[in-house]
Amino acid sequence: MCEELKMKLFQRLLIAPAALGLLAPLAANADVVEQKGQDLSAGAFASATKMTGGSVFTTGFIDTAATADDKLTVEYNYTVDLNTSFTGSDNLYVGIEAGNQDQLVMDSSVTGGNALNVASLYYEFPLGDFTITAGPLFDQDDVITATTSIYSDAFRLASMPWGAAGDTGAGLGISYIADNGWNGSFNLLSQVGSGDVSTTGAFTEEGTDQWTASIGYDATNYGGGIVYTTEDQVATDTTDESIGAGIYFRPDGFPTISVSLEKLDNEDGENSSDFFIGLDHPLGDGTISAAWQSRDTAGIDTTNYEVYYNYPINDGVTVQGGIFSEEVNGADNTEGLVVETFFMF
Repeated sequence: MCEELKMKLFQRLLIAPAALGLLAPLAANADVVEQKGQDLSAGAFASATKMTGGSVFTTGFIDTAATADDKLTVEYNYTVDLNTSFTGSDNLYVGIEAGNQDQLVMDSSVTGGNALNVASLYYEFPLGDFTITAGPLFDQDDVITATTSIYSDAFRLASMPWGAAGDTGAGLGISYIADNGWNGSFNLLSQVGSGDVSTTGAFTEEGTDQWTASIGYDATNYGGGIVYTTEDQVATDTTDESIGAGIYFRPDGFPTISVSLEKLDNEDGENSSDFFIGLDHPLGDGTISAAWQSRDTAGIDTTNYEVYYNYPINDGVTVQGGIFSEEVNGADNTEGLVVETFFMF
């Protein structure tokens, strides 16, 4: 019995130095963290990063020349937004998404399939009274300060189809928002397929590049702005130019009113124009919205309208449903009935 006790004691004496050796680095790291004034259990990275996200279930019927049978279609998307600040006044934004919404094409649609995809990646920081935005993957309308419409834009229709189309690529932008309501922005963008390809390059004659400038003014119950965009067309060696202006009003007791007009100057073809009116009004616990759009695209007239109702179930779930119609001169009309469920976290 004594021999067994001696053997156990001897084994513990052998194990103790090894255990102390493993604990020593942890103790040292804890001392370092304590010296920096940080909490080891909380972690330095978590306090600077915020994650939000959501998912949309889209269900509906659509009648077009290609899908005239009005079959029930169910689609989805899933998005994650990550915002990280390193100084308290800057922000690194990452947008990740997946979705199969290529049939019922709505404002919320994400295409590409089940694989998660980095859709946005850019960095913002202040420079005096200005904000600088730069990155390999951001949308052109991420750096437009002018508010040309306050229409909800949550169903299908939206204003400024060319000047604020939201083309994606690598670029640089600068924006300014004054306390008196005036604002302005300017950005340069090399679209995906140009700036991210070494044989083409960013901001070269071989790439598709664009620049966008905006100026606007926002008051309590009204405002508006102007957006000007140019875009190189590599295939035809021409440049498209668009200019649009929009105004909005918030009259007490009436729907919000947004009106915009945009013109596109196409050097290698006919010009185009777009006129848009959108209304939003509270109804019960939700909001009812309606919009009408008349567009001339290189001589082809299109008339769109939509009516939909958005109802919040709770803080994280919202349901909206509505109808839309697209009437194209000389072609079959497109009509649809769609219900969408939004989950936000």
